[in-house]
Amino acid sequence: MKVSNKEIAAAINKTPSAISYLKKTNINEFHILKLGVLCQKLNLDNEDLMAMYQLKQIELKKIAS
Repeated sequence: MKVSNKEIAAAINKTPSAISYLKKTNINEFHILKLGVLCQKLNLDNEDLMAMYQLKQIELKKIAS
């Protein structure tokens, strides 16, 4: 699923051009904002994210064994 600069801008009350500038100057913050908007679009909360993290850890343990 894609998240546009326009969607990120609307979520934090900035302009799409400000988001483009942020992407060029602070990619880590841009990715965090993008992830937040994506979670909103998918209706994911902290519990959902923790459950996905735990499933990933279980899968990594299976691969390592």
